[in-house]
Amino acid sequence: MSKWVKAAAAAIAVAAIVILVYVILEGQASEDETTHMGWGSHTYSNANMLTILGAIALIIIALMFVLFRQEYKPLPPSMMRDVEPSIRSEEGNPEFPPPAPTIAAAPERMADKEYLVLRLLSGDERIMFKAIMDLGGEGLQKDLIQRTKMSDAKVSRLLDKLQEKGVISKERYGSTNKVKIELRE
Repeated sequence: MSKWVKAAAAAIAVAAIVILVYVILEGQASEDETTHMGWGSHTYSNANMLTILGAIALIIIALMFVLFRQEYKPLPPSMMRDVEPSIRSEEGNPEFPPPAPTIAAAPERMADKEYLVLRLLSGDERIMFKAIMDLGGEGLQKDLIQRTKMSDAKVSRLLDKLQEKGVISKERYGSTNKVKIELRE
């Protein structure tokens, strides 16, 4: 179906280009008979200007559909481990078998959650969370300052924001803080 949508958007873009060229070329010559650099002067009515603007908008929208529209692709089964089976698929669907409970799966699930959090954060918060992940999930605030090359105040503000979002915990550790990734359920 995506190919048909893109083909229809391309056809609309071509039709809008044809309309745009026609309206531009149809413009009425002005009455003063002066030329500007060899070109005659054209004037356009309000209806023609609206048609030109509408055609340009249609061309832009249609080209965006053609160039950027992507079909929805569901998550692969390996990323669907933590989703309840009733949500994940209909009963008896062998494509999504329920995960077998193992002790070794816990660290793997935690790593998946950390990478999901990392993808959901943006900007400096992402940099800070990644720095904590690189330290093995916990570290000292002074190490984060050195690692990220950010100011003390900025690191403190970012850690406070991450703590408010429930992705890390912070506790006093001598003259600095000990930071640990702790994802709330």
